[in-house]
Amino acid sequence: MRTGDSDAFAALYRKYWRRLFDAAYRRLLLREECEEIIQEIFTDLWTKRETLLISVSLEAYLFGASRYSIYNHIRSRKIREAYLEHWLKTPGEEGNYIEDRLHYEELASALEKSIENLPEKLRKVYVLSRKEHLTYKEIAEQEQIPVDTVEKQMGRALKILRDNLKEFAWAWLVLALWDLYR
Repeated sequence: MRTGDSDAFAALYRKYWRRLFDAAYRRLLLREECEEIIQEIFTDLWTKRETLLISVSLEAYLFGASRYSIYNHIRSRKIREAYLEHWLKTPGEEGNYIEDRLHYEELASALEKSIENLPEKLRKVYVLSRKEHLTYKEIAEQEQIPVDTVEKQMGRALKILRDNLKEFAWAWLVLALWDLYR
């Protein structure tokens, strides 16, 4: 598969898709979300096939990736629910969905810009943790740095992001919940 053998990839997909889907479905109970998560895992596997280093069996890797994706999805769902609940309970607010959606998209855009502007080392640790779903230990091994360095860099990255996003009063809630469910 590392050499681009699409037949080998298709065989892996057929072999593991149903089992990964079933495991995800037991936790999420929503078919579309499970399909999206499993599809993303296989997409990442294919796009990273040339550089991906798997230190465990492929099966263990796929189920680990699935577990991290499911936990991240649940965490994101809880953040969205808390955000929605916050806006619905805010006194004097009628729960204007369109306005809230615009605020959310504005925050997402500002967050992406802030991530792009992080110093390279901090950005790399942040992306590996939050987008690649690696543990601090895995990041430390991959980057060949101590775990406490990863923790400090992540803390600095989060502080910079919070400072950059302080104009979004409600962003504090989202970021606090993000850290809480991390």
